[in-house]
Amino acid sequence: MKQYTTRYATTAARGGQTSWQAIDTVTADVVSEDGKESYKSVLINGRPPKEAVEKTGSWSTGEFSSMLQDILSPDTNADFRNRRSTTIVNRAAYRFDFTVDQRNSHSDVHTDAQVYAPGYSGAIWIDKASSRVLRIEISGEKIPRTFPLDTVESAVDYDFVLIGDSKYLLPVHSETLSCRRGTGDCTRNVIDFRNYKKFGAETSITFGTDK
Repeated sequence: MKQYTTRYATTAARGGQTSWQAIDTVTADVVSEDGKESYKSVLINGRPPKEAVEKTGSWSTGEFSSMLQDILSPDTNADFRNRRSTTIVNRAAYRFDFTVDQRNSHSDVHTDAQVYAPGYSGAIWIDKASSRVLRIEISGEKIPRTFPLDTVESAVDYDFVLIGDSKYLLPVHSETLSCRRGTGDCTRNVIDFRNYKKFGAETSITFGTDK
């Protein structure tokens, strides 16, 4: 699967009226195995970066599978509540609100040589027909005043993708937002997942007697 990340920035964030400036586009081959992503063939504007991609600007990982796995993990102990019926992408769904305590958070945020895993709140939309996830939103909460960022948000949208002769409900779009504390200086990554491929193998074993 190919991940396309367009990175944007602004110095005057104003909610939905923000004027974003495109910085660059990062492409990567993403392989998901056992709920974990690995990123290969990373290119920035079509060229290999001279240093690790996370050192070139805003970068996030885990949108394809790790985020969902972690939210639903018993170790995270997310508190789900307020189930209500709704509609999303023209599909009947249930929406649940949830919170994750800081002590159970595994969502590390790195900036200015500092690392912090904030607790967070969010919402998750579950398709009524298939019981599969259609959308996730999360927002960091109670981030310490000593940490350089005061806003950290992510969202992932899922849709049915045709792979071979079958359709699978998979991530197709994601966005992340982070803002420096007390300023309008923000970055926004818009991520699209394309060119899905499923890898597998068929094995046949025949037992027989020697002649």
